[in-house]
Amino acid sequence: MTGAPRHPWWRGFAFAATGLRLAWRSERNLRVQCAAGWAALAAAWLCGLSAARVAVLLALVGAVLGAEILNTAVEAAVDLAAPGWRPLAGRAKDLAAGGVLSVSLGALAAGLAVFWPHWLHPRATLAAWASRPWLAAAGAVGEAALVGLACAPVAPRAEEGRP
Repeated sequence: MTGAPRHPWWRGFAFAATGLRLAWRSERNLRVQCAAGWAALAAAWLCGLSAARVAVLLALVGAVLGAEILNTAVEAAVDLAAPGWRPLAGRAKDLAAGGVLSVSLGALAAGLAVFWPHWLHPRATLAAWASRPWLAAAGAVGEAALVGLACAPVAPRAEEGRP
């Protein structure tokens, strides 16, 4: 490709970090999904889930967050290509949002399956939580902080480019 800027391979990580930062600042849904993911991981820790089950939860959280970021990218690209209201642009955005919903519902179903054994034995789970009250308190404080961040005002989207 002629005329395209050349960057060292590692600069791609800096661009990706910029994308994550932009998504965090401008997308309330991403922050809400992060809070839900944190809650699931805190519950996994409190329940003493196996490493394999925690790995499944981590993969699910990553999939939902990745889908939300891709949805944001699709919306930005559609807005750039088709300013104003256009039926086909609306369809593209709806399809991207439907993809996020699909991944989220799949993650919810899989998360229910991961936690199912602990719901079958709630007394044992509550006893484990009671034996580590500091852990439950730390999880509650962390979750409250993330919920507060998730509900913070959304920064206006900036049309930023990069060299």
